[in-house]
Amino acid sequence: MESDILIKTVDLSRHYKVGEEEVIALDKVNLEIERNKICAILGTSGSGKSTLLNMLAGIERPSGGEVYIGKYRIDNLSEADLAKFRQKFTGFIFQSYNLMPTMTALENVALPLMFKGVGKEEREAKAMEMLKLVGIDNRYTHKPKEMSGGQQQRVAIARALANKPSILLCDEPTGNLDSATTIEVMGLLKTSCRKYNQTILMVTHDAFSASYCNRILFIKDGQVFNELHRGTDTRKEFFTKILEVVSVLGGEQSEHM
Repeated sequence: MESDILIKTVDLSRHYKVGEEEVIALDKVNLEIERNKICAILGTSGSGKSTLLNMLAGIERPSGGEVYIGKYRIDNLSEADLAKFRQKFTGFIFQSYNLMPTMTALENVALPLMFKGVGKEEREAKAMEMLKLVGIDNRYTHKPKEMSGGQQQRVAIARALANKPSILLCDEPTGNLDSATTIEVMGLLKTSCRKYNQTILMVTHDAFSASYCNRILFIKDGQVFNELHRGTDTRKEFFTKILEVVSVLGGEQSEHM
């Protein structure tokens, strides 16, 4: 029987040196993340949240500890095997969109499928399907500079979904967006989670975006120090609870930490 836990870390640590000083970015983090949920890692700048996401993506190697994704232990995979793993199981959404400026929206979304060897006609059909899902198929011939930030983020989401990955890793996906577009993007992520049975892990400093998630892990000084589960709370009630924990961090009582 398949476990409900998709992502697990054991004493995960990341230390590095800046000059003569040793910086502890992550300090023996132990966590388990369930399948088919949206989980946020919430923390201020320098808290270790992006380092943790990079460890789970296999982008950075840990100084110590273990990372398990399903049946795979990824921290000791070779670079070649890691690349194959990411291509097969994970999608990425970044704050800065990371779209190819010379490509159209359709070409950007089709790019991961091209790397998998999918034929031109099939990959363009799948790319258009994803653009329709995020409500931007009418812009399929537009290049990034011809689109707003919100439209570019929709294209980035469509690209991340092109392979229908099991895991979607999001690094500040609403960081450059206004409130209205943030609501739209978080709604799209919830739709994707349900439609494709995905596990979505998002790092953010924004309590408002985090309130759309099923679970919040609060990180400070490289350690997870608290967590919240939404349960039957309304989004507004959950948002209030998040702000209460944020206040312990010394963050502002607002939508943003």
